Amino acid sequence: MKKITFENRLEAINWIAENAEDEGQFEVLREMLNYNFIYFGAYFLDLSKPIDEVVMIDKKK
Repeated sequence: MKKITFENRLEAINWIAENAEDEGQFEVLREMLNYNFIYFGAYFLDLSKPIDEVVMIDKKK
């Protein structure tokens, strides 16, 4: 299990910004960070599982 812990939210967001491959991955990691803080009271990311992607479909006619 690869778990990355952070001292505070700013440190975590900076890490995510530097390591996210694209905006979708940034959003997923940020939401994972928020979830972990709300439910576990700590800033961390569990990267042992594949990161889901955010897909946006824009149907313009």
